[in-house]
Amino acid sequence: MAFYPSKLILSLLFVVATAASVAHSIPVVGQRLSLSVTGRVVCTVPGTNCTTCPGIAGVNVTLSCNGGQTILAQAITTRGGLVHLILSAPVVPPFGLSQQCMAYVKLPIANCHVFPLTGILRYPLTFVNITVGIGGPIINLILGASVRVN
Repeated sequence: MAFYPSKLILSLLFVVATAASVAHSIPVVGQRLSLSVTGRVVCTVPGTNCTTCPGIAGVNVTLSCNGGQTILAQAITTRGGLVHLILSAPVVPPFGLSQQCMAYVKLPIANCHVFPLTGILRYPLTFVNITVGIGGPIINLILGASVRVN
């Protein structure tokens, strides 16, 4: 079998173009798109990203793409504060400036006296990669450092 570098380059360009279109929510015909969000809710001052801080169990975390008005997915943190949110839809909401998906936690949270008594913690999402599952492309994201809003 002969090696054709131009075909390899063309194939790689196709893969990159397809990945970019998925990340920007351009629908792929006949496939469902999924968002997979993982992270930890920890007891630390909002705005910091502490990897050694204790995780908080039993916290309700929601996923929204319109400023927290509509909940698209929700999960409860595990004993170590871990959370995994999954959104599977025919078209995943776009990642634009006007609508950006984020994770939200309502305050207060018991057992953490660092957080304010009222308000909402907002966690930006950071793109990790795109994988292909049985149901189609999966956009993998992680939680960033929390910011207090309200």
